[in-house]
Amino acid sequence: MMYASGVATAKWVLVVDDDEDNRDSVVETLQDAGYTATAAPEGTVALRMMGESTPALVVSDLRMPGMDGRELLTRTRQLFGAAAPPFVFLTGLVPEFADVGATFVSKPCDFDQLLGVVRHHCRG
Repeated sequence: MMYASGVATAKWVLVVDDDEDNRDSVVETLQDAGYTATAAPEGTVALRMMGESTPALVVSDLRMPGMDGRELLTRTRQLFGAAAPPFVFLTGLVPEFADVGATFVSKPCDFDQLLGVVRHHCRG
């Protein structure tokens, strides 16, 4: 991987989605745009990965079995405090909790919109 342990890398994006096709499409799109994108199939794996290194951004499905995106966000903020990476939720639902400090991108995913959001969060 192209990130140092415990150090946020400006271009590392962690993609969390239980749907393999969606996850692979987002990872491929981000990699084609020059980002280092890694995939996690669910929240506990994502938390384990973030325990080793801090991503610049987390792109997560909102509805997943086990740990959903909202719980992943909460646990990430508990782990990192003020240094928690920003979250982008991919969802086909109207979020009930849009005030949680995350960005929402509608499914089916508009990859141009997603890349614009990723660029915004990963600049610098």
